[in-house]
Amino acid sequence: MDAGEAVLKNKYKIMIALAGLMVIAVVVFLLIKYDLFHQLTALINENTPAKLFIPLMVVLPLVGVPLSFFLLLIGIKFGALNGLLLLEAIIPVHLLIAYLLAIGVRHPIENFLVKRKNYQIPEVPEDKEFLFSFFMLTLPVFPYAVKLYLLPLAGVKFRYCFWLNWAINGIMCIPFVLLGRSAADLNGVMFGLAVLLIIAMFVFLHWAKKRYAVLQKEKIS
Repeated sequence: MDAGEAVLKNKYKIMIALAGLMVIAVVVFLLIKYDLFHQLTALINENTPAKLFIPLMVVLPLVGVPLSFFLLLIGIKFGALNGLLLLEAIIPVHLLIAYLLAIGVRHPIENFLVKRKNYQIPEVPEDKEFLFSFFMLTLPVFPYAVKLYLLPLAGVKFRYCFWLNWAINGIMCIPFVLLGRSAADLNGVMFGLAVLLIIAMFVFLHWAKKRYAVLQKEKIS
């Protein structure tokens, strides 16, 4: 890719980002104008009792339902602090179940990810196991459910599959819980903080993607 193509590609990314922000701004404006936030909050609370919501949040992400679907809802339904505490309690349950499944019934999961979903089980160098695990977990190209299973399937040590994964996902999910709560409460300060955290996270993820590409080239060479 030459310099002109790189500049054009960056311009497209900026345009897409701006368009996305405009759509979000319009949606937020309409929700505020017609007082739909409170109606949405009431609807969620009435139709998703905790006894149903929590088991669904435990089970569904393990089979591919995006965790992001639950992040906004958990902030709306349980509040910022209780929502974060519940999230940080559920993530290790996901990690432990996924690890045991990947080790215990490896072949069906591996066949599904490789043959059906076209993911590649990474080859992780033992001397760079932490770095590869770290960047794989931070890369946005892998869905949450895939990250749960890839590291155990790659033979990565349990401490990286569990503790490192818990730390990274536990931190990366925080802004979205705050975003959901701020929307429900119409809290501009919390909303602004959540947006800033999300922007900072995406800047970091962009750097992590480049660094991971460098590591892959070093492994090949």
